[in-house]
Amino acid sequence: MKNISKIIGLFLIALTFFAATPEADCDKKALKKAGIAALKPFYYSSAKITEINYQYKTIKKEIEVPLFKGEKYRLVFNRSALPLNVDIEIHDKDMEHRSAGHKPLFSSKGSEEDILSFEPKKSRTLYVNYIIPKGKRDTKVGCMAFVLGYQLTFIKDEDEEKKEESQE
Repeated sequence: MKNISKIIGLFLIALTFFAATPEADCDKKALKKAGIAALKPFYYSSAKITEINYQYKTIKKEIEVPLFKGEKYRLVFNRSALPLNVDIEIHDKDMEHRSAGHKPLFSSKGSEEDILSFEPKKSRTLYVNYIIPKGKRDTKVGCMAFVLGYQLTFIKDEDEEKKEESQE
């Protein structure tokens, strides 16, 4: 009988814990769809939705993004479902291998835009850092979308072909 009451007690504690854990209140499909729309004329490759939990201190999250050499890419970030803006930095080295004075290839610091994009000049592995500001107790959980698009370099866009023809 004691074992049953212990199991029920543990179950109730676990249930209370999961009920108290904040859950992101965002439409993940809509975030992704808006990011894909911002890719044009690039083709959709992949997407990652990240839930952002604000804590008592600033936190950095890093995502590794491998890119194929010889292709053009566009990285789109949709921050519209965040209660507090998350800064985004893109580097060519991971956090462990960066020197103190290393400057990012891209930074959203100071930008209030919900949808941001970046087109790297070289195709190589990139490291996307989310700098999550500290939150208060009542700060809600949010989420953001990262969408990656590519453009085939051996296929020309119709608009580009028309521009080249008009210049000749």
